[in-house]
Amino acid sequence: MPESAPQESRRIIAEVARTVDRRLAVEVRDVPGDRLQLILTHGNHHTQIEVAVASVLAAADDAVARNEFRLRLKRATDTMLFRRMPDHRLSVKPVPPPGGQTTRAPRGRR
Repeated sequence: MPESAPQESRRIIAEVARTVDRRLAVEVRDVPGDRLQLILTHGNHHTQIEVAVASVLAAADDAVARNEFRLRLKRATDTMLFRRMPDHRLSVKPVPPPGGQTTRAPRGRR
């Protein structure tokens, strides 16, 4: 007895998610228009992506399509797990002018 498309796509998603990270949990929800919403969870981190059912089913037979789908999951997982590098331009302190001149007011004599 052949599996239905939703069951087959969920099986493929679980297999591919396991190749990305064995601790990655995936919740699959149906979205109108032959799309699936994937909620990825790793510890306390969560993210979600939408994929077409056709692209998931294509990953069953085609190695290239499977790798593209795996890379989409991996990209979403990496974005979820790793923080961005801070933009160093926002935290740059002003450099004092050459010659050691400062903008402080001169001190009075004692």
